[in-house]
Amino acid sequence: MCYGNDAFPKPYDPSTANDTEVFFGSDNAANYIEPLWGKQFRPKPDPGASGGCGIGDFIPCRNDLQTMKAMGVEVIKLYDWEPRNLHGGFLDECENLGIAVLFSVADYFVKPGQGLPHKGELIPTLISSISVKNAFGSDYHPAIVGIAIGNEFAGFSEENLAEFTNAWPSHESSQHRKLPIGHPLAFGAENGKLPCWSRWDKLLPLLNDRVKSRLFLAPNCYNDAHYLFRDVGGPPPNAGKGWVDLTFDKYRLPIWFTEIGQDRTKPNFAAVVRGQLRECLSYSRANPHKLIGACFFQFADKVWVPKGQSEASFGAHSHTACSRSSQQCTIDYSHKDFTHWEKPAGKLVLDALQRTALYDVVKDVYTTEL
Repeated sequence: MCYGNDAFPKPYDPSTANDTEVFFGSDNAANYIEPLWGKQFRPKPDPGASGGCGIGDFIPCRNDLQTMKAMGVEVIKLYDWEPRNLHGGFLDECENLGIAVLFSVADYFVKPGQGLPHKGELIPTLISSISVKNAFGSDYHPAIVGIAIGNEFAGFSEENLAEFTNAWPSHESSQHRKLPIGHPLAFGAENGKLPCWSRWDKLLPLLNDRVKSRLFLAPNCYNDAHYLFRDVGGPPPNAGKGWVDLTFDKYRLPIWFTEIGQDRTKPNFAAVVRGQLRECLSYSRANPHKLIGACFFQFADKVWVPKGQSEASFGAHSHTACSRSSQQCTIDYSHKDFTHWEKPAGKLVLDALQRTALYDVVKDVYTTEL
């Protein structure tokens, strides 16, 4: 399941997210975002703070992680992660529920005008933020099963991505598991090649051997199962073969669909998603060395995207008003809830989730096909 800024209620908007600490970095896995993903949350007492749900009171939460568990979700693919925040609550709860996490390094860290020049300081901070101490030293949190770096080349190049990725292993301790690494990539065709091939042809030769031994291919895809597993169409030699087989034969690397789904405004969207997920599960069982799995896009609709626009209708849930009074649904944070303080704390107005037509499709496949 893809789970990112789609989790946030109004008034979240990525263009203004960094104006308050509560939305800073769009980090929906932070401990202070437990009102969305957890069972109950208790803001830290702060003298003089008042209002909302009450500083120091336990607050019933939206419980997204339990919702995903009931849907049959086995892995959550994240997007944004502020390493200065605490995330132990989220990762521990995922482990308790038996849900693995595909950790994501946000675009900020690989952009040449932002975090990339500081990779020598930022990579150790990122690694530390997802690591735990054990009898042998330090290792990645048990819930973490993979690392996704960057997303769809938004403001960076293949060279930037390779520079950051090649540096990652040198900052791991000898005790760290060598988790698989991928680079989520939009499913676009370029230079007369099949989708993603042109980008991979540029990126893969730039990666060092320590990365290549751990690499998986990470397409973000919305094509139907017929294209992916049966026939990409066109003239020979590709005709009569699916994209997955053709791509594995070319690169000999496992594939993990880091996004797959369909817009609910499109015709036959439910049938398309059902086919995508069923075929991914079936193919992965028969060919685990070729296809690791797929992450359904996405858990909920994005509140800032107007209906009818791209990414406004992909969710298995939509956002709706909180069933309690507006005061009971408003969380007033104190400065003690945060670990860094560039901006005012801000508020989080809890909402509720309403199932869309895709909820039953995903749950049916995940709970009956597995």
